[in-house]
Amino acid sequence: MSNAVHGYVSQSDKGDLVIGAGIDGYNSYAQRGSAKIVEHCAAAILELFPIFSRVRMNRQWGGIVDVTGDRSPIISKTPVGNVFVNCGWGTGGFKSIPGSGWGMAELMATGHSPLTEAFTIDRFKEGQFIVESVAAGVAH
Repeated sequence: MSNAVHGYVSQSDKGDLVIGAGIDGYNSYAQRGSAKIVEHCAAAILELFPIFSRVRMNRQWGGIVDVTGDRSPIISKTPVGNVFVNCGWGTGGFKSIPGSGWGMAELMATGHSPLTEAFTIDRFKEGQFIVESVAAGVAH
């Protein structure tokens, strides 16, 4: 993973290269990534690994990624009784899911968790955005 070129690559169990990059900079209902993002991703990875220019692409995926306006998840009670949400993780949730699971369990069991206080759904209504997109390791 490189924040300098905003791309990442890993190898699957089958030997395929799994390559990724950023998200579109605008909202769309197309449910597919733009050609610009795919091109930028390929260029970023080739800058890191020029030998990959000879690799054939088997398939690509572009779809919906649930990203909030401040790029931080929502872990919160809702106005509907006994309904909770844990969403908006975008592309970085895999790094934080274990800790948020603890906080979500505590929130559901007791109605309060210090771990989830900043991630309430009401922060958007109140304008209390979380400004820590740097923690994702990539520049969103």
